[in-house]
Amino acid sequence: MTTSLTLLFCLLFAQFVRAQQPAATTPQQPAARPGQTQQPQAPQRPNPRATPEASPQEENLQQENRRVEGPPRGFGEQPQGPVQAMTLQEALQLALKQTSAFQQAQFDERIVREDVRQARAAFLPKLTVPLTYFGTTPSRVREPGEPPTFSYASSVAINETVALLNAGGEIDLSGRLRAALRRSNELLAAARAGTLVARRALVINTVDAYYGMVLARQKRRLAEETLSLAEGFVKVAEGIAVRGEDESGGADVLRARAQVVQRRDELQQARAGESAAMDILRVLTGVEFNTQINVTSINENIPTVSDFESYTEEQIRTRPELQQIEAQRRAALADARAARADRLPQMTYNVNGGFDAGDIHQLNRFSGGSAIVTLTVPVFDFGTSRSRETQARLRAEQLDSQRELAMRQLRQEFYTARAAALAALARVRDAQSGVTAAQQNLTLIFARYRVKKASITDVVDAQAAYAEARMAYAQAIVDYHTARVRLEANPGQ
Repeated sequence: MTTSLTLLFCLLFAQFVRAQQPAATTPQQPAARPGQTQQPQAPQRPNPRATPEASPQEENLQQENRRVEGPPRGFGEQPQGPVQAMTLQEALQLALKQTSAFQQAQFDERIVREDVRQARAAFLPKLTVPLTYFGTTPSRVREPGEPPTFSYASSVAINETVALLNAGGEIDLSGRLRAALRRSNELLAAARAGTLVARRALVINTVDAYYGMVLARQKRRLAEETLSLAEGFVKVAEGIAVRGEDESGGADVLRARAQVVQRRDELQQARAGESAAMDILRVLTGVEFNTQINVTSINENIPTVSDFESYTEEQIRTRPELQQIEAQRRAALADARAARADRLPQMTYNVNGGFDAGDIHQLNRFSGGSAIVTLTVPVFDFGTSRSRETQARLRAEQLDSQRELAMRQLRQEFYTARAAALAALARVRDAQSGVTAAQQNLTLIFARYRVKKASITDVVDAQAAYAEARMAYAQAIVDYHTARVRLEANPGQ
């Protein structure tokens, strides 16, 4: 009897103990009863979906960090595709082949070149072959016994057939054709200069986009490195707190975690900026949007002072903008000479060879040739040609004023770009030493923090200063290259 009671008591006690323990597959711990404290189990990781009812502030922050999930894989990222490495020269070559204002200017140049061809052809005779048949009714008035004859006085037979080879043109006594040719040549030169202007603008935009991509990628890499450093600081701060050496009461750990959140936000912004910069470069170079572009490192082309030896103010006079205005001015003067030539005598000629036969069976009889030379002497046109001449000369004076204004603007652009490039050179030198100093400062501050001689605020400030110094160094290099390309008269050649 005693043995049975003992066994029954052991079974009941084991069942009670088993009921108090949570199941192994249950992801959530049962809530504690009022007045009873439930101890968390160390080996078990808390479920991110569980909401604790009462916990300290640090545990709440940990639970919040665990509940925050990132976007789905591939969300907000560029579609994965082939990777294309691209240098600056390759980017320029691709951009010059794409549809742009530069290609439109090339079409304009080709159109004007046809005008030159037409002006040259005006000096040559125009060959034509007029074939004519002129049939009339027989005359109703004729003497008895006479054969039927034509009724129109201008006709030579009832059935008249004309086949001639005609060569006609102008003999340029007044100089009008020469002035038209000169005008077409000057307009062609202006179109070529306009093509160079469009090419220069496209090259500058491509260089800006390329180095914008280089800077955006460098910013993203720095954001990744800064985030890694911030995460490393969190581990160090947590390690100090676990060893019981934290004198801030958990404030250092919270500050380090807040820095990690901030650095993650900066990394996402840097990735978005890199994606936008890559899209701009894709549009200019014609690369597909599913292709990832790899650009050169920003440290591969460090600027030097010797690059400025060839940049002088004399290069401004070779700018295509000035050449275009000058060519347009010469074309206006050619227009004035052409208008003045309208008041001078002009000679035309026509040479014919063939037959004008009343009987198609007697071509030898009616075959031959003729020549007509006409001299046209202008008398009075009510001032039309003189008005066109005045109009053309006023246009030439307007272009002179426009050239002077463009010269001042180009000089301003030159000296602004030159000052920006020189300032960027100085910034590169200063930023390089600043990066070295910031790196050494970060190393010393971190070492002092580990031995409790510096606060977490000093570490955060040193980390931010190091990131800003590296970004300033990269920005200075990019500013130099984008300013230098504006100093060249024909960049990219």
